[in-house]
Amino acid sequence: VTDALGREVTISEQPQAIISLSPSVTETLFAIGAGPQVVGRTEYCNYPAEVESLPTVGGFSASSISVETIVSLEPDLVILGTSHQAELVTPLEESGITVFVVDAISVNDIFDSIQILGEVTGHVDDAQQVINHMYSRIGAIAVKINTIPQDERLTVFYEVWHEPLMTTTAQTYIGELITLAGGVNIFSDLDESYPSISAEQIIDSDPAVIMGPSSHGDQLTAEIIASRDGWSNLTAVAEENIYIIDGNIISHSGPRITDALEIITAQLYPKLFESE
Repeated sequence: VTDALGREVTISEQPQAIISLSPSVTETLFAIGAGPQVVGRTEYCNYPAEVESLPTVGGFSASSISVETIVSLEPDLVILGTSHQAELVTPLEESGITVFVVDAISVNDIFDSIQILGEVTGHVDDAQQVINHMYSRIGAIAVKINTIPQDERLTVFYEVWHEPLMTTTAQTYIGELITLAGGVNIFSDLDESYPSISAEQIIDSDPAVIMGPSSHGDQLTAEIIASRDGWSNLTAVAEENIYIIDGNIISHSGPRITDALEIITAQLYPKLFESE
């Protein structure tokens, strides 16, 4: 199978001892029925709850992951969740371990990752069922959003990080989720996936809604946002349209992006859900 680095990886039989190096990979493996095959994870892999009983091999960055710990768990497959972990490929392969890399940037990438992880773990049908269910939920949201005229859709600033200020564009799955939820990302057209921006750019754009992940800890709250210089007059602040989304859902590029989509949509347009 060809992985995200363009490597041809041969998997001769269904792996029975998998180590996941990404929360999104871990969530996907459990969603497609491969959970019993997982024997190790990162410190940030915390969903579903049963993964917390598995041993950890380090954090998310390549430099924080212990190759020695991975080897000691005797895996027959290690799955990397981003090309940024690529420096781990050589030392793991030199230790006789098969390595496979996925790297989901867009919504379609996420679907592709679910499908290919189904192939490499022996859960093709289960993976397809997950994908079908996700498509169904996305379609249900589309039906709701289609009732909102384009000129009535809310402008959104999504704060990826607070210092320096970072946002996301149409090139990422988070940017795509905002659009699918009927939002208009004020920084959609910037060149980078996660560009740094200035407070002045946000003030000039005056978004109707501000969103961000809870992974900022106490550095991203409605109170902090409202207290920033020049932000108190923003429409989003004045109308109290500031929403903090569970970072374990919105920031993991796995099956729960449909949960994130439903959350974003309900925050932007709660009236669409009043009859449910």
